[in-house]
Order: sequence, then structure tokens, then C-alpha cells
Amino acid sequence: MHPLTLLSALYGQGRGYHRLDIRRRVAANERLSREALARAGDDAFQHHVRRSIDRFPLYAERVKAHRGSHSAPGRDIRPAELPVWTRANQREFFAQQPRPEDSHYVRESSGSTGIPVHFHVTRESYEWRTAIMDRSYSWAGAEEGAKSLHVWGMDLKARPLKQRIKRLLHTSLQRRVYVEAYQSFTDAERAACCTLINRVKPHAVVGYTGMLVDVARYARDHGALTWKPRTMVSAAEGLRCGQRELLEHHLVDEVFHSYGSREFMNIGMECEKHTGYHIASDNLRVEVVDDTGQPVPAGEEGRIVITDFHNAATPFVRYEVGDIGVMALSDEACPCGRPFPLLKSVDGRMQDVIQTPNGPITAIYFTFTTQQFIWIEGFQVVQHAKSRVLLRLLTRAELTPERLAPLETKLRAKLGEMTIDYERVDELSRRRSGKVELVISTLAADT
Repeated sequence: MHPLTLLSALYGQGRGYHRLDIRRRVAANERLSREALARAGDDAFQHHVRRSIDRFPLYAERVKAHRGSHSAPGRDIRPAELPVWTRANQREFFAQQPRPEDSHYVRESSGSTGIPVHFHVTRESYEWRTAIMDRSYSWAGAEEGAKSLHVWGMDLKARPLKQRIKRLLHTSLQRRVYVEAYQSFTDAERAACCTLINRVKPHAVVGYTGMLVDVARYARDHGALTWKPRTMVSAAEGLRCGQRELLEHHLVDEVFHSYGSREFMNIGMECEKHTGYHIASDNLRVEVVDDTGQPVPAGEEGRIVITDFHNAATPFVRYEVGDIGVMALSDEACPCGRPFPLLKSVDGRMQDVIQTPNGPITAIYFTFTTQQFIWIEGFQVVQHAKSRVLLRLLTRAELTPERLAPLETKLRAKLGEMTIDYERVDELSRRRSGKVELVISTLAADT
């Protein structure tokens, strides 16, 4: 444990947050056997399900309606017997449920799915989340106390002066420097980020994948970096084909990709072997299910649902985050030796959908298609009519008919006779949070 982390842990322990105890337990879990970790996760799952049924009538009603009854005391409930908790369920729950006494804070999701939700988080859950994050980031040398630069979404709410001072002191002790990831994030911000990297000389860089790719691209084109950080933790957006190589050639030595959400913070993280995301299974249960909520076989694509073991203030049981992913095979152990199960890939968001005359298709199709062309550095689909789409392409190359022809041939396999327009752009529009919007559509889902 880094000395500054130990100082923070002792402070949290003294305040009654059990911070040191939780961090010791989180560190020890990395040394458990896979079997022992799995048994502990099963016990934590049963405890949280029982607690949620006993505590929240709305959740209890949902369980009873789904399976016909509540399970008898002493009998375990299989995850597949429980309903998927949707964003609509959470919005209804939050609107009806008075604030629990153990709610430490209230958060709102980023709204990247189009349906932002509010939720309560307990102090215990907060301590687990930050401990898990620090453990995962330590694999990339970006833990609390290691010098790092964070390119992250701007805080859209004005904070009181006291809170701003406290945050500044906290980040100084963590040895973390923050760059606000402005919605525009133009060349001026990218240049300033490169200048800051040269001045601070961080060991690690942490931030939104798309924005870090933009910084790497700027560094490549302008020779703006004199200092190369050792590692990077990329987050919030997936890595497209070729982006890891771009980042590792022009910005850092090694990229560690992470998977998380506002509701749970860190869900999974790559280790130095880069075989997939090590799931934080001592804090969460991650399942990949079909449209009926039943588990799909490992290696097959499905909807990701998550259970939070330590957040007693919100019934996050089999909560659907809106992502599509693939679990690794049960016998596919990472060579690093860590006991955490592997989420093989996160392939996109269910809400990023294009409407076609033959039915909806997800933006994942565009991701898989465009990544076959190394000259495409990013894309965005705009749709205002069911018979037409505009494909914005971020590229250094001009869009000649000869260059576009093989791309269009592949797109036609799914889009049929739809009109496809193309536009070369130097920037892709972003949400207020700073994330790139893969799909911009004004069509209703059932048009």
C-alpha cells in the first residue's frame, strides 16, 4: 500500500468508515483461490438479494411477480430466477422510495443510454468502490499516490468553495492532476494537455478513451510531447481497432483498458496480460444474459447485468447497464494468476441503434465494419429518416470513390438499399459528459 494511501486509509478508519479494513480485505482477495472467491461472491449475492427483498417493497413485488413467490428462508435463490432490474425500474424506485437513512450520497448516471437514473450509495459501498478502483489501477501503476494525470468529464454542477478546497487538497495528496474534458475538447485543449504532461511528467494517464486518442493524434501530428508516460488507463469508451497501437506509439508505453459505469465505478480492468477485463467479483456479480434474462453460454454475446453486493441503499440486483458483452470460458484463466473471472469483451451499447427498412441494427455493426479499414480513425452515424443515414468519418485521408467503394460494399450487406451519405470530419460531436456519440438519431425506436 502506497504511504499516501495508508494515510488516507488511517484517516477513513478513524472516521469510522472501516477504510483500512476494507482495503486490506480487497488486497487479500487478490490472493484467494478462484474457488474461494467464487464461494464468497455467491454468499454476498444471496445476502444482498435477501436484504433488498426485505427492505424494499417495490423490489419484493417485482421478484414475486417474476417468480411467483419469495424463496423460503434458508433456500438459495438462483440468479436466473430473479428479474432483470431495468433503468425504468430504477427510475420508478427512486421516485417512490424515501431516502434511506444509510444513503451516503445520491448520484445520477451519465445518461449515455438516453435514460439517466438517480441512485443512492451507502458509505460502505463508496469505500468498496474506491478500494476496488485503487486495486485495479495499481496494475497500471495509477493507484492513489502514484503521479498521474486524469482527463475526465467536467463536473457540471457548481460546488461550494469548501468542497472545492477539500477536493484540491485530496487530489494533491493523491498526486493526481485533473484536466477537465470539455465538450468541445478542441486542439487548444489537446495542446494544453500535452503541455501539462510535459510539465507534470506523470507515470500514468487516465481518461476517456476517445479524448486520449485525440491527444495521441495531436501529439503525432504536432510533435507536442517531450515526456512519454509509462502507462494509461483508458475508460468510458471502447478501444477501436488500431487505437491501442496509436496510443502506445505516440502517447504512452502501455495501455490498460478498463470497464465501468457511474452506477458501480470500476467493473473490470485489464491486467498486464491484456486477456480481457478482470471482473471485481468481490464487489459485483456480472452476468451476460439473453432477452429473457437467462444466462447465455460463455463465449456468446448477450446483455450485461450487474449485482452490487455492498450498496444496501439501492436494489441493484441483475441491473441492466445497457451494454453488450461476452464472458470468457470458465476454464480460460488469465496467465497473471489473479482469481477474478474474465469478461472477454464489451462490444457496445444496446441503445446505439440504427433503424432500417429490414429492422433495427446496433452501432456494433458499424464498429466491426469500419475497424477493417485502417484509414478510419473514428466514426459517427447520423439518422433523421428511416431510408437514409449519414456516416461521418474521422480520417486524415480524403474520401475518394475508390476508398469508399469497399466500405460501402460491406455496409450494403446490412443496410440494403438505404441511401448512405459520407462526410469527412476533423471532429466527432460529444455529449455533455465528453463522450463521443456513436449514433445521433431523431427517430423513435418503433418507427
